[in-house]
Amino acid sequence: MAASSFDSILVLVCGLPAAGKTTLVKQLVDNGNNESRLYERISFDDLYDQMAAADEDCKPSEFDPDKWKASQQAMVLHVTTRLEQQSASIRENGTTQQLVLLVDDNFQYRSLRKRFFHLAVQLNCGFAVLYVNVGADICRERNKARGMNRNEDVRVPDEVFQRMAEVFEAPNGDQNPWDVSTRELHDTSTGNGLDIEGSMNTLIKLAECELKRRRCLQFERLNEEAQQCRDRLATQQNVLHLVDLGLRQWVSAKLHDETALPSGMTKAHLASQLNQRRKKILALIKGSPSDIADLLDDKSIEEVVVSLVERFGQQE
Repeated sequence: MAASSFDSILVLVCGLPAAGKTTLVKQLVDNGNNESRLYERISFDDLYDQMAAADEDCKPSEFDPDKWKASQQAMVLHVTTRLEQQSASIRENGTTQQLVLLVDDNFQYRSLRKRFFHLAVQLNCGFAVLYVNVGADICRERNKARGMNRNEDVRVPDEVFQRMAEVFEAPNGDQNPWDVSTRELHDTSTGNGLDIEGSMNTLIKLAECELKRRRCLQFERLNEEAQQCRDRLATQQNVLHLVDLGLRQWVSAKLHDETALPSGMTKAHLASQLNQRRKKILALIKGSPSDIADLLDDKSIEEVVVSLVERFGQQE
């Protein structure tokens, strides 16, 4: 199944604090929607602030690692819920607006981006990264200005900013498959809507192409698994047929051996007994395909057939 313009696209908006991510995302949400596309925003900072506000002992300016982890989990849940809602809306209501879900966070570790890529794979939607690549010095000055403008709620403590700048792992599509569909923006301060719209169009096309490739690979993998299943079934049927032939030959030889006929038993009675046993063992083999598969792991078909026929003969 190819990617279509109705497929949801999950876009991670990453970069250092004060790079301009939130301003950019809000601009897209406020001005970028049209009949065919719907931008929505999920913000890590909003989720973190909500948890901090609910905790009377938490100081807004202090970083709480436990709340950070809880907020990350909440963000995954919010993203999953919204994408599932959109998929249901497409199936049930014929929704024709493409959802572009913008997840606003720093995503300083590649592992954080990887988690959401796997989520996109699981939910069968597009995935991309919008990297707001603004230098650390510029971001540091902007972050300081937030404090001078009495905007301490959004200012990142200096030590946290420094640590984040040191550990930040920029998207690298050559090394990480989840970073392949990445678009960089180096300056969001100009407010050029046309540039942003063009960048988003390019990014979404990248995501749709990646989704198409992913679905093609999945289709090929399913076809390969189906062919392997058919091959196994054909092999099992072949083994069953050869065992049946071997058992018939064994029964025929037994009936021609006068010394094998029990005292007081007619040849017809013996033939009936042996054929009932033959049918029973064939039914057991047919009902246990995994047993045949196990035998074929280290034996040829001919060896398996001989082994099963000999086992039949030993059960007299």
